[in-house]
Amino acid sequence: MEYTCCETRLGPIYVAWTAQGIACVAAGEAEEEAFRARCRALTGQSPVRNDGCRAELERMLQGWLEGEPYDGPVDLSPLSPFDREVLAACRAIPRGEVRTYGELAAAVGRPRAARAVGGALRRNPVPLLIPCHRVVRSDGTIGQYSMGGPEVKRQLLAMEGAR
Repeated sequence: MEYTCCETRLGPIYVAWTAQGIACVAAGEAEEEAFRARCRALTGQSPVRNDGCRAELERMLQGWLEGEPYDGPVDLSPLSPFDREVLAACRAIPRGEVRTYGELAAAVGRPRAARAVGGALRRNPVPLLIPCHRVVRSDGTIGQYSMGGPEVKRQLLAMEGAR
């Protein structure tokens, strides 16, 4: 696993990848080592810095921030089948729309598993690319967000024009 740090209008975003695709994304990490530790915790692998792809990744992230979908590969191999199923359903939520945890649970055929869906979203190693910020509580409130907290989630939804 390799990684780099990309400069974006949201500030620095760390991106790690494997041969299978992007494996870990994080913004707002206080230190580079915190990102590396997060990657190890999520994937079991220690990333090595490689800035050779930084310009390409910065273009991809900038495109995403401007509304272009990211349809490229992501490496979710360390996750359970349930987590991968939830993240696939989450990835299908269109930009500018939100779903509740319960709606996402129903979408994967487990309508009573809203809490389990929340757990799967907490384990999302590639927030932004799999847009877990588009999932809100049943009462419409923002809820938590693993990449910078509720305020970052609110900013992302506003940037997307979410209703």
